[in-house]
Amino acid sequence: MTKTLTRAELYELVWTHPRTALAKELGVSDVAIGKHCTRAHVPAPPPGYWARLSAGKVQHRVSLPIRLPGQADTVEIGGDNQRRYWPGKEDLDEPLTAAVFVEDTEQQVSAAMKTIGRVVATRDLKLPDESQSRLLAAEARRRAKYQTHDWGWYKPYFDGPVQQRQLRIFNSLARALRPLYGRQEVCSEDVWVQGQGTLHFLMLRLDFGAVAMELRFQEPGEHVREGTKSVATTTLRVGSEGEQIGVREWSDKDGRKLEEQLTDVMTELLRRAELSLRAQEVWVFEQRKERRRELLEQMEARRLEEEKKRLAAIEAKKAKVRDEVMEVARRRRVAEDIRATVAALREHPEAGSAKFEAWSAHALEVAESMDPMNSALDKILGSFDVAR
Repeated sequence: MTKTLTRAELYELVWTHPRTALAKELGVSDVAIGKHCTRAHVPAPPPGYWARLSAGKVQHRVSLPIRLPGQADTVEIGGDNQRRYWPGKEDLDEPLTAAVFVEDTEQQVSAAMKTIGRVVATRDLKLPDESQSRLLAAEARRRAKYQTHDWGWYKPYFDGPVQQRQLRIFNSLARALRPLYGRQEVCSEDVWVQGQGTLHFLMLRLDFGAVAMELRFQEPGEHVREGTKSVATTTLRVGSEGEQIGVREWSDKDGRKLEEQLTDVMTELLRRAELSLRAQEVWVFEQRKERRRELLEQMEARRLEEEKKRLAAIEAKKAKVRDEVMEVARRRRVAEDIRATVAALREHPEAGSAKFEAWSAHALEVAESMDPMNSALDKILGSFDVAR
């Protein structure tokens, strides 16, 4: 079972309960709690804290730091621990409230940048950040095959000076973010272009906890991808025109290359992560409100349809009872008419013959069989129900 805690609640729990006891209470391992604390940027007591506290030594708490930009304020413990996406099953009994952000965005960005510090451009890729591990491994496999066979389709995609520079810039940003947000990833974005075949572009996927974004380069003379435009100098871009917070770009300038703007880039990425999170929460809230309105309309439509069917069933039952009553009256009337006819025919001048007597006896039998007075009362009442 998944338990959802705020960062403040998790912080209070880990500083008031030994981790092993807390793990047992929450149904997870103490290692899992430690990982949750790391991901949520929640400081936990250092090793030996509880032993020193039980020995009577004064121990001080580490204050809960401000929430990181783009990071959710809640932590899900237990269950499958996988990121959950809206829309999910909407519980109409659950109160729906808009997200409240008590933190100041600029204070969040400032606190994060204080930890990150100045973003220094990587000079080479001799010790690449782990964000590039999969891509560089794939490049190494291609390079080995290319050196062996000298076949063009094995040639590495990103050995050129332009791509190497892009990798260094991505390396610098990913390495700076890793202490706060964990591993990022540099990957190849493959685009098929008519007349040119498959083109390979570098992309940096950034994960800020509850928000993800993608950084791409646009080079002068390079194929213009959908939603972008040609550029005069190397440009680093994040976002798209369709996003609520739009596109942000940084370009090489006279006397100030991209490598010298990385601290500014990082600051803006952090700000964008928090703005994206807030916009996302507002969007989800509005979508959930709309979804609840739709569900209530569907429920009302089903209620009206069921009521319509109920009233139709009542009318059908009334019609059936009416038909049954009319049938009882008809049979009673016909039975009386038969008896009256037999009695009248007895005044006929030729009455008294053996044939007439046989006929009149049969006619009276028919009257008796049709007369509802000769049936049980429940059968006469038919489907009539007092509790109708």
